[in-house]
Amino acid sequence: KKTLGIVIGIAAALLLLIVAMNSFTIVEAGHTGVVLTLGKVNEGVLQEGFHFKAPFVQEVVKIDNRIVKLEVDTEAFSKDLQTVATTLAINYRVDTSKSYSIYKNIGADYETVLVAPAVNEVLKAITAQYTAEESVTNRSLISDGLVEGLNDKLNASGLYVTDVNIINFDFSEAFINAIEEKQVAQQQLLKAETEKQTAITNAEA
Repeated sequence: KKTLGIVIGIAAALLLLIVAMNSFTIVEAGHTGVVLTLGKVNEGVLQEGFHFKAPFVQEVVKIDNRIVKLEVDTEAFSKDLQTVATTLAINYRVDTSKSYSIYKNIGADYETVLVAPAVNEVLKAITAQYTAEESVTNRSLISDGLVEGLNDKLNASGLYVTDVNIINFDFSEAFINAIEEKQVAQQQLLKAETEKQTAITNAEA
């Protein structure tokens, strides 16, 4: 009987510990907590800090509201129908007050479901406005256009793009060769013009 009492006491203590451990949650700095009660998303979010919750009934999903970096590799066609392979770095954040609605309507994988497709769509629209050469010389304009276009698409969902960096533009080998040939031809023309001007100057002298 004594042994049975000890076993029951240990089991009761373990049960109380498990219940206690499932009765609270801690929301880390820069995050909000979306509360699910029996799978249903509660309206509103938990702010940073310590919070109580109903054990085994409620679950808290942590949403990162800090600025997050996403790298996207994508292809688009320029105005002159050249294939432009682009690597982008997008900095964005989740609006604290919209954390619950994002999780409810989109889920935890909102980056794949919403952000990445929006990046591809907006980039294709902007790239089509410039020739391949203009894309290289107008990187800052394209970056600004991406920020504006992405915010137009994502702000209503509670996602805010703060910055877009174009890491790399890559073109087909044929296009790169054509550009190099063009540069060589321009250099040769400039050299010929310089030599001609020098000859005229010497003749006048």
